[in-house]
Amino acid sequence: MLAVALLLSGTHPSPALAAAEYPEEAVKAVFLCRFADYVTWPQSTPTASQFTIAVLGADDVAAQLQAFLPEHPIQGRPGHVAAIRGLGQLGDAEMLYIGPGFVGNLSALIDALKDRPILIVTDRPGALDAGSMVNFLDERPHVRFEISTSAAKRAALVIGSGLLAVAERVKTGDLREGACGPFGPNDPPCALRFAIQGGYPWSLGGV
Repeated sequence: MLAVALLLSGTHPSPALAAAEYPEEAVKAVFLCRFADYVTWPQSTPTASQFTIAVLGADDVAAQLQAFLPEHPIQGRPGHVAAIRGLGQLGDAEMLYIGPGFVGNLSALIDALKDRPILIVTDRPGALDAGSMVNFLDERPHVRFEISTSAAKRAALVIGSGLLAVAERVKTGDLREGACGPFGPNDPPCALRFAIQGGYPWSLGGV
């Protein structure tokens, strides 16, 4: 499930070992940070002193981000996580992760942000149809994701080709399997290669 071990050891762990060592929420936290490296915000966006990732409905992911971010800047700025309970607490966040714990109207929530250049990442089947830009797919034990470039464009965000190349699906629903090239049964899936290629030698202490 997790390629994060590769960031530490340089070896390919078996899925069973990886799953035992690193919980899913830790991997999603890593991916959230990696996503930011492949997104361009409009030049008119005010640049805050910190890059803030707001988390709604996923306190476990927020906790993992809280552990990672102090040591790992995002887009050249200190990273900060804000565990929020509603959009009124969003502040100047540049990314919003809406986790599986959110039980409200996803379409209405995203629509309320339509005028803001904020990367919206979700964790719900069909979320791209609700306006999400990046959505985690439930393909356990792997962590994979799909992307809607049209949703990002509406927010004046540009998602780089490096991220699109490793998405399992784009907004049209086309499968992107094999975009990383052929790989064997013991190699990590496409999306996990993406995490490895980031080169983050992160310590997952406390995971």
